[in-house]
Amino acid sequence: MVRRLPVYFLLDCSESMAGEPLLAVENGVRETLAHLKKDPHSLETVAVGVIAFAAKAKTLVPLTELYAVRTPSLSLRPGTALGAALDLLRESISQEVVKSTKEVKGDYKPIVMILTDGRPTDDWRGPLARLKALKPSAGSIYGFGCGPEVDFSTLSQVCDVTFHLADLNSESLSKLFQFVTRSVGASVLAPETPISLEKRSLEEQGLTMIDKAAPPQSLEESSRIYVHLTCYNTRKLMLHRYKKDLNSSNYLFDQAFPLPDDFLADGSAGAPSVAGSKLVSPYGTPCPHCENIGWLRCGQCGALTCFDVAHRKPDFFCLSCGNKGEVDYNGIIDEVNGSAG
Repeated sequence: MVRRLPVYFLLDCSESMAGEPLLAVENGVRETLAHLKKDPHSLETVAVGVIAFAAKAKTLVPLTELYAVRTPSLSLRPGTALGAALDLLRESISQEVVKSTKEVKGDYKPIVMILTDGRPTDDWRGPLARLKALKPSAGSIYGFGCGPEVDFSTLSQVCDVTFHLADLNSESLSKLFQFVTRSVGASVLAPETPISLEKRSLEEQGLTMIDKAAPPQSLEESSRIYVHLTCYNTRKLMLHRYKKDLNSSNYLFDQAFPLPDDFLADGSAGAPSVAGSKLVSPYGTPCPHCENIGWLRCGQCGALTCFDVAHRKPDFFCLSCGNKGEVDYNGIIDEVNGSAG
């Protein structure tokens, strides 16, 4: 029996990964699998498992021999349930990794790659303790914190080695997965040897190793806010991203993204962490689902929706709570007050 080298990917699919980052991660996984499949040693030894986490953690690919693995489709969800992902990883390792016996050598210790761009939204300490108590060992855990808002104090406690990737764009993420590809390929030749972490190699990939004893402090207040809206015409979901204005306490509109129809399948996205009055409206930005370029906020429930300001429609009906009101067009995002029913 060939001893397998299990490689698990834990991928953050939270709303902050919307747009280019999530596509780049999916492409990065695809390219990593394609390159490893070209190497006879990897093809014979590596087995891959993929876990996605957002509001919940889900197994997208159970531990599978490399030749049979297909690139999973990553779908955006609210939340960053790192704790749930660690629990699912522990269950997966317990059930999928072949243990050694007196007669047979089992699989090598797993390599775990965690990629995230934010901070956990659930309890991770209990799941981490259970994972560390796993016998045999869960193997080596490598963390990749991407972007400016990673909670490195948490990630450094979860992972044996933690890296920072400053930029969340397709070029940077592609380089990260090139590093992952080379690291896994090297581990195939020496499965019980830690991944090589030469400083020059890391710098070439735009990676910085985090000091486990003194990780950077995470931001007290997020510089990005994500607001969920419904298209008034199609009833489809969308996401607005706002960035903190350095000269005020307001958040300036940055970009709009369409959301999958099942975005809320795993639970509510929750309310924005700042008052709606601090969101500076996206004047002239078209709805990603229809031609509306205006945005209204319901004065009763706070729900946001696109609206046809071009034709100065006077009446508003909230899709969330049924509030009916009259639009006065004093602003592009107006609070419309009325009565429900």
